[in-house]
Amino acid sequence: MPPIVQAPHCPPHYWEVTSVRIDGVCHYHHRCIKCQAEKDIPLSASSSNKWVSRHSKVKQ
Repeated sequence: MPPIVQAPHCPPHYWEVTSVRIDGVCHYHHRCIKCQAEKDIPLSASSSNKWVSRHSKVKQ
């Protein structure tokens, strides 16, 4: 039985984020600077709510 090869333990990842178009859809392309892991997330999957600053609300 061959030895089991484990992926290097990287977390927390150090993501470098660029954009890429896959099948005509814009995606965020993430690549970890340390372990070279990659993932693509469609732009439409990110909601605008999470990009709103918590400090943008006017105090009353």
